[in-house]
Amino acid sequence: MKKRTIAAAALAFAALMGASGTANATDYLETDSNGVPWHWGTEVECQQDAPIVWNDPGFDRAYPYWYCGPGDGGWYLYSTDNR
Repeated sequence: MKKRTIAAAALAFAALMGASGTANATDYLETDSNGVPWHWGTEVECQQDAPIVWNDPGFDRAYPYWYCGPGDGGWYLYSTDNR
């Protein structure tokens, strides 16, 4: 009985430590020079056009990676620090 209690406590501790060590990505909604978010009507349009916007030398991106995410009225360009 004592061994089971110790084993259960060790497993619970390991689960808590694993969860506390998980890193969260930072995501940022990208905007144009006027502060208007980059957005498209469909996910396909966003996936096609976002790399063009992203690779523009004048585009000041917040983080090194990008993705398209759903939002109010369309799909938006986000940058993130996590793949």
